[in-house]
Amino acid sequence: MRVLVACATLAGFLLPVGVGAQTLSLTESQALARLSIESPRVQTVLAAVDVARAEVLAAGRWPNPRLTYNRESVVGISENMFLISQVLPLTGRRGFDVRAASERVEAVSSRADDEVRRLRADLRLAFADLWEAQTLERELVRSRDRLRDLAEVLRRREAAGEAAGFDRLRADREAIDVEADRAEAAAQRAQALAMLVSFFPSVPEGQVDVVMADRPAPMVPALEALIVRAEAVRPDLLALRHELEAARFAGRAAGRRAIPEPELVAGTKSSNGGTGDIGSVVSLHISVPLFDRARPERAAAVARAVQVRAETERLRLTLRTQIAGWREALLARRDNAAAYRAAVIANAEEIERIALVSYDAGERGILELLDAYRVGASARVRQTTLERAVREAEIELEFVSGWEIS
Repeated sequence: MRVLVACATLAGFLLPVGVGAQTLSLTESQALARLSIESPRVQTVLAAVDVARAEVLAAGRWPNPRLTYNRESVVGISENMFLISQVLPLTGRRGFDVRAASERVEAVSSRADDEVRRLRADLRLAFADLWEAQTLERELVRSRDRLRDLAEVLRRREAAGEAAGFDRLRADREAIDVEADRAEAAAQRAQALAMLVSFFPSVPEGQVDVVMADRPAPMVPALEALIVRAEAVRPDLLALRHELEAARFAGRAAGRRAIPEPELVAGTKSSNGGTGDIGSVVSLHISVPLFDRARPERAAAVARAVQVRAETERLRLTLRTQIAGWREALLARRDNAAAYRAAVIANAEEIERIALVSYDAGERGILELLDAYRVGASARVRQTTLERAVREAEIELEFVSGWEIS
């Protein structure tokens, strides 16, 4: 009977993992590959480029011709005129409007590239969050199981009269506390998973297990090299350059507004007087730029150029400080994680082993043994947090500098 119970219990643990659900293992590169053009987040960003392209079509369109019919009748004599007029855009303003709109499209496209870069960075951060929560939960499961095993051993010793009931109760209580922490960690992992899959076009089926690849720490370039790289390739800086060109072409287009564009009129004129012949009508209309000399358009173009230059300088200053800050943070976090790993992690299991041996020998009490277990688990959790902080600094430094250092 006990064998059947043991087999049933083992099946209950194994079936949900092996049969009932499939586990999808994802590396960071595989997660990034899922951030495809079908993702709603990416589609939202790219839709702005299509809207901007429509402005180019609007700037390049020709004015529609105008059809006019006039009838005049005096003392029984009627005259009919059929006229068609067409404004001739010969001043070159239309071409400058098209070039200004095209530069704005390039600016919007560059900003879209920058938003996609931000999406990729946010996905990588979400991946790191899920890895941290997943690792934390696994460490808590490991600690809980060890405490339960310890409590079971103490229960058998208590039944044999070799251990006090307090030791078993204290171990049970510690296992209950760790289980509560594990349940909270599982909730955090579920939230982190939901954030990660929100970047994908569809929710993966089954469980998701993220795998952080072991790799040597990449070399961090010098500060000036990172700044030069950022000023050369950052899409938001490229967008400002295109917006400055757009303002320049808009100013030139405003200057051409002072030159009137002729309107050519042609048609026929007929009368019921005399023999009723049909004649031709040709005229040329030119507006006189007396009141509207495009001063608002020129002022707007100049103001926009000044604004873009100010934004460019602000962004360059911000980039310099951000790059310097994240670079220093990365170097400091790497040193901190490496020092902690060398000083604490290597000794955690040794402390646990010594505490267990001392407890079995009667040299230490249960509280000291549980404290050793708690300190070891806390050290492994802290190491995970430190490595997550290092990964965050790497991702943010890559984003602000535009340099793939990993």
